[in-house]
Amino acid sequence: MAPPRYGDASSSSLPAGLGFLPVLSANLLPLAGVLWFDWDPETLLAVYVLELLLLFPLSGVKALFAGRPPTSSRDGGVLSLSESDLVDKRGGVTLHDRLPPVYPRNVPFATAVVSGGAWVGVFLLAPLSEVVSVLDVLARPEAVVSVAALVVGQIGETAATFLRGDRYAERSPYALVEIPARQAMFLACFLFVVVLGGATVALAGFVLVKLLFEWSGFRAEQGGGRLTNWLSGPDGDATRESLDVPEGRPADAIDVDRRAVVAAAVWRAVTTTGPFYVTMAAMVWLGGTAFVVEGTPSLAVWVGFGLFGLALLAFMLVGDAVEDTLASGWLTYRRFGDRLVAHDRLTGEPQWVAAVGDLRDAEVVATRPTDRYLGTRTVAATVGWGDEEAERTLGPVADAEAFVEAFDLPVESVALSPLDRRFVGAAVASVVLTAVGVVTVVVTPLGPSTSWLFALFLFPVFAIVPKGFWSLAHP
Repeated sequence: MAPPRYGDASSSSLPAGLGFLPVLSANLLPLAGVLWFDWDPETLLAVYVLELLLLFPLSGVKALFAGRPPTSSRDGGVLSLSESDLVDKRGGVTLHDRLPPVYPRNVPFATAVVSGGAWVGVFLLAPLSEVVSVLDVLARPEAVVSVAALVVGQIGETAATFLRGDRYAERSPYALVEIPARQAMFLACFLFVVVLGGATVALAGFVLVKLLFEWSGFRAEQGGGRLTNWLSGPDGDATRESLDVPEGRPADAIDVDRRAVVAAAVWRAVTTTGPFYVTMAAMVWLGGTAFVVEGTPSLAVWVGFGLFGLALLAFMLVGDAVEDTLASGWLTYRRFGDRLVAHDRLTGEPQWVAAVGDLRDAEVVATRPTDRYLGTRTVAATVGWGDEEAERTLGPVADAEAFVEAFDLPVESVALSPLDRRFVGAAVASVVLTAVGVVTVVVTPLGPSTSWLFALFLFPVFAIVPKGFWSLAHP
């Protein structure tokens, strides 16, 4: 007998409450700790908080399968989501017959909720550290088992919903990642207040808030109040119109150079968002170290959280590089008569369509060092008119002359003007001097005792100088 495929089981064939049973059963285990292991309220409170923090990566996995496009307006959310080009990508990829499709457009939301979860964790650990040492809780095997059981219960609930047909086809990735973020921030603010009354008051308040979270999901479906609707996340009712793609075989088809796409993605991650990520990872490292133990942290704690900060930094950098690669790494530009179609081979879907005659203000992008090194070219152009007008980046392509000719791009020359070596030297020198200056004030007596913290906060500012010189090097 063949295994069931995704969508074979209808939502009516499985009881609505069946998927919630693993979560309900797992939540009973911490109560057993109170009855049989003589847990104090501090331990139980820490168990539930750790469970909530571990749900952030699980929410990121869920977001990958969300079938509805994200809403265009994402202001007012807890998570800061960049306007990545990948968010507008059409189509999905089927990894397994028993799973719903994975949508590349959801990757920015999945990476944001994981990295944002580490940041939110600092705000949760701060009030929690006033009533209990998190490391002491993690040293108790029964507490670790309880946290693991709670997370396994959530994973079981997620797996059950995959077999319920179209559950995730009706969800937006923005809604899925905002739910744990909003609940965690609300809980952090709540704990800052109730922790003043002691661990027992904090635990009682936590249980009440946890019930509110469960109630919010039910109330939202029936038109709940402002608070429950906010806790249940934003609506995901966005839709996208289908594209009018000409039929037949294209007269020309030119693929992007994926090697150049990957190189440009890595360069952008390191030079543009990387400095901000360094500061964020360092603050998570310092904040986590300060809040998980009482008194002076040991060397093992410093090293452990330092490794966690490095892992978080690597995750964010790799996430940015993957997003940029997925956005354009599999594009093929096809020409059908007077129409240009940007087709994605990974998802098998067209991404946008434009009239060749509407491509204007086209010019070769001169500031991409990867194009200079690999010999590829990227063209920026304005596409469409009125409400349909958009700035598009075409490429990078290996044969720029053939690309310009195939799509009648109004580009005079694909050659790159030589760099001004004076500004290139200034950019390199500014990087070296910044590194030497930071090391000098941190590891020598020349700087004040707080200089290394000051340097971490100013790290993104230091990156502006070499980038400015690099821009000036292009006449």
